[in-house]
Amino acid sequence: MYYYNDFTNAILKRYGTHLELIDSQPIAFTTTANEKVPPFFTTEVNADTLVFAFNVNFINANVLVRIKSISPQYEWMQNNDPVPQDTPIGAVAGVSSQALPVLPLVMPFFLLANGRLQFQFTNSASNPTAAGAVITTRMLKLVDPLQNSDGTCGWNYGLGWNK
Repeated sequence: MYYYNDFTNAILKRYGTHLELIDSQPIAFTTTANEKVPPFFTTEVNADTLVFAFNVNFINANVLVRIKSISPQYEWMQNNDPVPQDTPIGAVAGVSSQALPVLPLVMPFFLLANGRLQFQFTNSASNPTAAGAVITTRMLKLVDPLQNSDGTCGWNYGLGWNK
């Protein structure tokens, strides 16, 4: 389904079971040009997860998105500008009319149990997307954590690149 690099495999082998999750969230567009909709979150998952890919149900390359993770707190696509630029949706999410309707991330993103992603969308300035837009997140829920040599279970950020 997706490419698993060595780092991803190191995380996956610390769990006995991997369950696919598909989480769809509505985007509150109101067809207003350049509208910045209120931020919203993915569904909270009660286990560690790996985020693999995104999909949207609209075709509009001028829609922008900003993504942050909660637990760990990390702002995606951050740069050194005082006001970071948002990212075109086509850079992170596929659409059903494209060759890759579900666009995989370059590297899966690890979220601790009860972690979530926050999305902040800005509608197109020239051709606004209509109401009814949805973003779908594809993840693996990591359950049955295996015990590590140090007594901890599963994977955590302190382990780093420890195969």
